[in-house]
Amino acid sequence: MLRDLLIDGNLFGNIQKKILEAEDWNDNAKSETNILEKNVLKLLRKKRSLKKYKKMGVTRTDLKELIELAEITNLELFQGPSNSELSSLHPEWCNNCGRCCSESSPIFIHKDELNLLIMFNPKLETEIITNEYYPEHFRFREDKPCKFLDIEAKRCKIYDSRPQVCRYYPLMMIGSEDKARNIINLRYNCNYATRLILEKSIILFDEAVKRLK
Repeated sequence: MLRDLLIDGNLFGNIQKKILEAEDWNDNAKSETNILEKNVLKLLRKKRSLKKYKKMGVTRTDLKELIELAEITNLELFQGPSNSELSSLHPEWCNNCGRCCSESSPIFIHKDELNLLIMFNPKLETEIITNEYYPEHFRFREDKPCKFLDIEAKRCKIYDSRPQVCRYYPLMMIGSEDKARNIINLRYNCNYATRLILEKSIILFDEAVKRLK
């Protein structure tokens, strides 16, 4: 019900289908997303209690559907903040678990930032190689874990000049350069991703309830 107040059901289904096809989700990705959705749902029910909105007909299914919408859409569609705007406002969502540095591969380096990276970190020149997936760009020679992760401190050794892909995580750019778009890496064990989806779900919930009234 609530999601239908924000977006046509058929349109949502088509968008979701296209995104799943474009990102080529495998069983592991689907499983991680299911766990993330359950984690977000538990938090959302604390933020927006169903008891309070029961008389309006709001159900658990409504919350689940809004979480699904939050995963695949940018709130700019609803005159809300973009993913990057929300992310930049809440650096505290990152709990420095180090998983993004130890489990990501390859760590993408854009061709336009290569010289700047090496300028601040001359030793990186021997640690950066051509990205086989995107031959015009580059990646770190060693990852999983990234060579520049301080395992004990769970901090980046080149934090102040780290690549853009690391700065924006869990946000990721996909698609060709002229049609690139920003998505959230839906990893259930990333607190930042969980909190970002939660925040978007709360905003969508409040907007839908306002329209319902």
